[in-house]
Amino acid sequence: MGARIAAKSVPTFAPQESRFGVDRLEEDLDRTEALQFRGRSLSYVRAASHLRAILSGPDRVASIASALERVWANREFHVYYSRPFLLLAALRAEAIASSDHPLARGFSTCDPDTSTVTRKAIIAALGPECVGLWVALATRTAQTNEVSRAVAWKLPAELAGLSRRSRPVALVDVGASGGLNLIADRLSDGWTDGSGAPLRVVSDADVCLRVGFDLRPLDFMLDEDVAWGRACIWPGAVERAARFERAIEEWRQSAQLKAKPIVHKLNAALVPSRLPELFAKVPDHAVFFVFQTLVAEYMERAKRKQYVDGLRRWLADLPARKAVWIEAESAPDRPSGTVRLDVHVPTGVGTIRTIDLGWTSVHPTSVHVRLPGAKEFADYFSTT
Repeated sequence: MGARIAAKSVPTFAPQESRFGVDRLEEDLDRTEALQFRGRSLSYVRAASHLRAILSGPDRVASIASALERVWANREFHVYYSRPFLLLAALRAEAIASSDHPLARGFSTCDPDTSTVTRKAIIAALGPECVGLWVALATRTAQTNEVSRAVAWKLPAELAGLSRRSRPVALVDVGASGGLNLIADRLSDGWTDGSGAPLRVVSDADVCLRVGFDLRPLDFMLDEDVAWGRACIWPGAVERAARFERAIEEWRQSAQLKAKPIVHKLNAALVPSRLPELFAKVPDHAVFFVFQTLVAEYMERAKRKQYVDGLRRWLADLPARKAVWIEAESAPDRPSGTVRLDVHVPTGVGTIRTIDLGWTSVHPTSVHVRLPGAKEFADYFSTT
């Protein structure tokens, strides 16, 4: 039996500046364990606690700490959980690839054996001979291809009256990773509302454009990128893993769609400059959806401002009822893991209206719809 991991109170932190290399990594492991893993993944709670001791303090393993410092020497991270997520995804990628891996049982998708997530196992998994792990740490980012987040555009599209092919729908996903949310109209729905009733989302949408942008996009036609996408799903997350596999099947048939999905490598700060060209390609009666799901925290502050300012200028210049910008981002005034759904629409007179549609979670199964906001948005699109 592995050592018991003591429970701790959740720490509080000021807004984080960018981190470089392994600077204050132990703090970020502590925060991620408390705010992200606890109550969701015991395997990762145990792993984060052991990693903290391996990388700092009296039981530090100098060879591992030094190797990690070298591999991240020139990398910058903008959100506290970036490095812990990346480190654990790299470990899991190796663990799920081989049944002989020291963390194979502890990091498995189905019924992980958390007692096997020990200090000894993690040290073995971080050995210098684990070349694939160190390459992933140097080149990869932790990327969530969670298709349940497509509710961010499917709910507004239903409220806008776009079911049954009433008007063409153009989709632009900012921070798309592999782009799975661009084909969410091809996947089954399973969300509920705050009362537990099935949530009505757009159906039979006439999607005329599917474009994603990401700084480090994954290509799900490549087996190695599919494997990395799997590794970014936490141990024991059986339903998430099933959704991912189903989406990959559909993605690999997506070349047959009328609007084939395309994901471009581009910094989000530059996306607003690409929107006029894309907007000009869609039919005049189409509704142009730009959406983002948990992207803002990953961006450098200056580039985030450039992105937001650029998008606001582009949207404000458009006629009413022609475009929607959707932000599904962390809600700082709510518990960790809560995501606000804010939609921005052009008024047609050079300004933007922002509507609060409600909130959900980082892996949405239920959406708490704010009824006044939903009515306001639906009324906006019903006005002629």
